[in-house]
Amino acid sequence: MRSLRTRLIISHSLPLLITVLLAGLALDYAVETRVLLPGFADELTNEARLLAELTALQPRIWDDPQTAQTYLAQLEPTLPSNVTIFNAQGELLSSTAPLQNPPGLSGVQLEEVLAEDVIIRTAYSRSLQANVVDVFVPVRAGDQTVLGIIQMTYQLENIYGRFLALRRIIIGILSIGVILGVGIALFFALNLSRTLHQIVVSVQQLAGGQKVEPLSERGPEEIRSLIQTVNLLVTRLHTLETTRRKLLANLVHELGRPLGAVLPAVQALEAGAVEDEHLRRDLLAGITDELGILRRLLDDLTGLYGRSVGSFELERQWVNLNEWLPNLFRLQREAARAKGLHWESAICDSLPALEIDPERLAQAIGNLIDNAIKFTPSGGMVTAQAGVQAGEVWIRVKDTGPGIPVQDQALIFTPFFRGRTETRFPQGMGLGLSITRDLVIAHQGRLEFESQPGEGSCFTIWLPISPVERPAE
Repeated sequence: MRSLRTRLIISHSLPLLITVLLAGLALDYAVETRVLLPGFADELTNEARLLAELTALQPRIWDDPQTAQTYLAQLEPTLPSNVTIFNAQGELLSSTAPLQNPPGLSGVQLEEVLAEDVIIRTAYSRSLQANVVDVFVPVRAGDQTVLGIIQMTYQLENIYGRFLALRRIIIGILSIGVILGVGIALFFALNLSRTLHQIVVSVQQLAGGQKVEPLSERGPEEIRSLIQTVNLLVTRLHTLETTRRKLLANLVHELGRPLGAVLPAVQALEAGAVEDEHLRRDLLAGITDELGILRRLLDDLTGLYGRSVGSFELERQWVNLNEWLPNLFRLQREAARAKGLHWESAICDSLPALEIDPERLAQAIGNLIDNAIKFTPSGGMVTAQAGVQAGEVWIRVKDTGPGIPVQDQALIFTPFFRGRTETRFPQGMGLGLSITRDLVIAHQGRLEFESQPGEGSCFTIWLPISPVERPAE
């Protein structure tokens, strides 16, 4: 009883066995008492009436017991049952089995027999020698006077062979039903337990860190739903494992490159390069650039951690975009000019106040501008714009860089995706745009982009304008 398979077999088979057993007993009783015995009683009744008509034509047998016994002896080979003849006073005249019959009517009153056309008495004893059917028929002359009484008796031992044959047929049919029922129950129980065992094995393999292939969906709806859930878990864990490996490989590569550049610069400064003003300034500038790269990697990892623990938690506050965006763009403008890029910004004067997380949204916009500055060659242009359209605020960042190859455009928001070295994404961990999109979505907005290879890219943040008025200060 400890295994599910055993319980399923018992739960399917036990009710069937009980039902079949009760049905078999009821059918056995019904066949015996409602079909077999009444049928024989009807046969005996017809035979008794026929014998009554024959004996009515033999008036001598009602006065002479010897004549009656001789008459029965002549008919005995054709009689299927015991026959007893009584006179009109109920006295025994003759019988085909005289030693087995009492000297008078058995179980009935003479007046009752004479008043009725036919009387049938059935005994339901299980003794093979017991009388089970007695038929009493009065014999009448042509003027309806009673000449005597005919009693025909059929014993259980005479019909027991037929009853056993019927019982064997009933038992055989019920046994076939039980075998089929148990077989079907066993099939479904084994099939269900096999599927559950596969699910358990898959979960155990997952827990043990082994590679698990998706299970085929089959069985009842609930089992298919469970398999779908397990397959989803398998896919999710495989994705997490792949992401972990990519993260580790990218992290080692991206941390090793700036650290590998900083270490020789520090060693050069220690070796005396600090005395050379021009060389010292170049080395310190290089170290500053590499530390900036490390800072961006740290920001990406921070964003990745935020994604791993769930959706971003925003600290919303009402912000006047007409005051906030110019300050944000001003800081980015200096970085663009330092690289030799042309900077252009255009902000609508009627921007509304939005309830946002200014630090998180500044991170998203900063990622877009950083990418535009990073991948636009010297002499190119970076444009930052903002406006209102159809109940939404849009913030757009355009550049004149190399653009994004068509084959890479469907993957740019995929974590850890990095394009070819000659295109827009040669460095980094491939998290910037993924984190930016998640930050925009956390603000109930959306991030769209357009890009033509060789002509630059354009990223647009759309933020809904809250229908709630800004609270009075």
